[in-house]
Amino acid sequence: MSTAMLYYLAWHEDDWLDEVLDRFPEVNAMVPTAKTFELIAGQRESKEVERAVLVLNAAQEQDRCREFLRLCQEHPELSKDPLYLVGLKPVEEEAWKEAYPYAKIIVITGFAVEFDYDAVLARMEIDLEGAY
Repeated sequence: MSTAMLYYLAWHEDDWLDEVLDRFPEVNAMVPTAKTFELIAGQRESKEVERAVLVLNAAQEQDRCREFLRLCQEHPELSKDPLYLVGLKPVEEEAWKEAYPYAKIIVITGFAVEFDYDAVLARMEIDLEGAY
């Protein structure tokens, strides 16, 4: 049976993970390494996971995040899956937009407690349901 999966990729537990876990019944949270890429790619290729949304917190280990994204971009299915980049600072946003124009880049300005996580999570939910 094919399923939809939201993959949350980060180097450390964070506020985004808490929000994602509160909203989605199934989340696969992992560190964005080459081994993780192989696991996700295998699940997509075998159709174990039919639809996927990738949420990458790129706040730390940005070079390693870029390497993970390079692998995803080269994969025939993962390159088409919705990608959300979170955890970036406002000054980093433009460079990431240029490098990954297909990604939805979410930057929190101001206080995190005032940020509308629900609006972003609702967009992720729509993408996960296959409306992309």
